[in-house]
Amino acid sequence: MKRALSLAILAVITAGTVSVAVVDAADGSSTGGPRSNLTIVVPGSAGGGYDSLAREAQRALRANGLSGNVQVVNVPGASGTVGLQTVAELNGADDTILVVGSAMVGGVEITQSTTTLDDVTPITSATTDYPVIVLPANSPYADAEAFVEAWKADPAGHPIGGGALGNADHLAVIALAQAVGISPSDVNYIAYSGGGEVLASILSNTVAAGVSGYGEISDQIAGGTVRGIGITSNEPVEGIDMPTFAEQGIDVVMPNWRGFVAPPGLSDDQREEIAAILAEMFTTPEWADAVDRNEWEEFIITEPELDLFIDEQIASTATLLKEAGV
Repeated sequence: MKRALSLAILAVITAGTVSVAVVDAADGSSTGGPRSNLTIVVPGSAGGGYDSLAREAQRALRANGLSGNVQVVNVPGASGTVGLQTVAELNGADDTILVVGSAMVGGVEITQSTTTLDDVTPITSATTDYPVIVLPANSPYADAEAFVEAWKADPAGHPIGGGALGNADHLAVIALAQAVGISPSDVNYIAYSGGGEVLASILSNTVAAGVSGYGEISDQIAGGTVRGIGITSNEPVEGIDMPTFAEQGIDVVMPNWRGFVAPPGLSDDQREEIAAILAEMFTTPEWADAVDRNEWEEFIITEPELDLFIDEQIASTATLLKEAGV
């Protein structure tokens, strides 16, 4: 009981500290709105996909003078929902944005968070990439067809390692299982906290296959330490020499999209100004370089279509996780 109480107190203190850190960052040197100060909140630790998007945005915004003082604040915890709650509490603040995406949608569902994407203001999506399924270099399976045949015969005996429950990696595996006739509840998915752990599990043959964003594992594919057997895009991706699952007769598409939302309570003018800043950022050479270097695809949807897109993502994610028994 004492330990539970201590953990509860720690959670309150941590949440309060995080909120103060974000507010302090947003205060900056003036109060002239997002053209003067802009804080980009990352709902995860440094080094992840959300963080990469935030740092690249920060670089492009600074280089082109689109905001006078651009800061990135990392707010990890509870599958991204601590960061979501932090920004949802900044009612009316037009100098803060939050990176969101597929993993956030899954995180809200997994944690049953009382704060959801309905509690923030959608601004724009930005990028997408696609999970790929890879095998250890010494795997006995030559291609997707051989792996799927063995996987169908013994799902439990073919564990698949990937990122956190509910993120695009996990959803891609669930969707792949459905597409080949495996019950999602029979999938042996092992969630790891980071890409390094996923790679280690593949190289050590702890798992039969791994799932990751292509950009996060492309060096290992090129070096021959793992073998890619399929990418979950709907059509071939320029610069990626790997067949889609659709090309191999398996109907599975799973975009790992990311974008930006703002706090609730903004006026139309405030929302439009933030959207204009990000739209200008998307036209800069620094942004184009970031998309190329990170092997992203530009994927820009704005309001009102973005709101509908997010609703669709929430519904499909909830269905997949329910069918997987998560």
